[in-house]
Amino acid sequence: MRIGPTATTLAVFLAALCAWPTHAQPLAMRSPLSDAERAQLDRGSIVLRRVRERRGPLTLIGGTSFQVVDLPPSAVWRALHDDPDHIRRMLPQVHSARQLREEANLRVMHFEHRVGVVRASYAMRFQYDDTQKAVLFQLDESRPHTIRAGWGFMRVRRWGENQTLLSFGAMVDVGEGLISGLVRPTLHEWILKIPWTLKQYVEGAGRSRYES
Repeated sequence: MRIGPTATTLAVFLAALCAWPTHAQPLAMRSPLSDAERAQLDRGSIVLRRVRERRGPLTLIGGTSFQVVDLPPSAVWRALHDDPDHIRRMLPQVHSARQLREEANLRVMHFEHRVGVVRASYAMRFQYDDTQKAVLFQLDESRPHTIRAGWGFMRVRRWGENQTLLSFGAMVDVGEGLISGLVRPTLHEWILKIPWTLKQYVEGAGRSRYES
C-alpha cells in the first residue's frame, strides 16, 4: 500500500508547498516564517524545523528548512537543473549520482551514500515546475532501494536584493535495524541541511556556472 504522495499530486503540492494534504501536515511544516526566523535568514543562517512521525508502517524523519542564497532565483533554479555530477556536490555525503531517465520536466536520478559502514542507494523522481520554480521529488519504488520511503519538495523565490529563498521539505524512512537506529539523528541533520550544502556549492565552486 502506498503511504506517500504520488506524482499526480504535483499541482496540489505546489499550491500547499508540501507533499501531503494541508490538514495532515505537522504545524512545523506549514506555519509561515516568524520574525525571528526571518532575522535568522537575513544573517545567513539556515532555519530548521524538525519533524518526526509515525505514518502507518513508516518511521519518518525530516521537516522543512530555509536558506537564503546570495544569487538570484534564476541562477539557483538553473543549478537545480544541473547534471548529476554537480547535483551530487550540492548534497551532503553523496558518493555518486547518475541520471537514469529524463523527459520533459521529469528526471530520475540514482544516488549512493557511503559514510563509514553505512551504505544507502536509491533512485528519486524529480518533477519540475518552471512556472512556480518548484520541484517535487519522490522515491522511485520501481527501482532497487535501501531506504523504505522518501518524498519532498524544493522551491525557489526572490528574497531581498538579488537573493533567493530556498525552501526545502522532506520526509524519509531510512529503514530499521541497529545501524539505521544509531545514525538516524545524524541523517536527520543531513536531510534538513540540504539548502545549506547547496548554498555552499552554488556560492562557491559552482558560482560561475550559474551566474548570468
